[in-house]
Amino acid sequence: MTLSVWLSFLLVAGIQTASPGPAVSLLVTTSLAHGPRRAIYLVPGILMGDITLISAAFAITTAALSTSALMLDIIRTGGGVYLIFLGMRMFISNREINATAMPGRRGWQQFATGFLTTALNPKGMLFFITLLPQFISPGKSFEVQFAILGTSFLVLGLLTDCAYIFAAAYGSKFLTPRVRLRLVGVAGLSLVVIGLFVLFQQAVQIW
Repeated sequence: MTLSVWLSFLLVAGIQTASPGPAVSLLVTTSLAHGPRRAIYLVPGILMGDITLISAAFAITTAALSTSALMLDIIRTGGGVYLIFLGMRMFISNREINATAMPGRRGWQQFATGFLTTALNPKGMLFFITLLPQFISPGKSFEVQFAILGTSFLVLGLLTDCAYIFAAAYGSKFLTPRVRLRLVGVAGLSLVVIGLFVLFQQAVQIW
């Protein structure tokens, strides 16, 4: 993996982690209703949920590669199609943050809520399986590259989650529905571009 590829991944991952989803909805509504101190307990649970999904995605892709080297190309192509589909749905949807705030809970209960919200999201698993392999360079250690990308995503997710908590608590007037919808639109467009680029690369290799 070259530095330019890693930086490209950081850009895409940053856009995706900033895009409103179930976990962000939970963070924002909890922060608005109960303050940032209560919402911050959700962050470790969300982080553990992402670690679980990334670990599962690694196990699945590694098992596929051990069967045949061709499987990586299949995963890339199928992933490219899925990313285009997911991006178009995000781009044209009129999705807003609409989760209800959780009632005041103890820290471990907030942790469990954050973990389950993330780990039980089936789209999360497909997202990591399809996105991370797109930035892995052939001929180099798959495991090391996957670990670097996964760790980078976790760090960006942690930063954006904390930013959303404090933005909701202290700057909610700037986090308007229009701003959130624009974030979703940008995130969706980035996925479409990645998917098209992946399919283009695969077509060039075949021809």
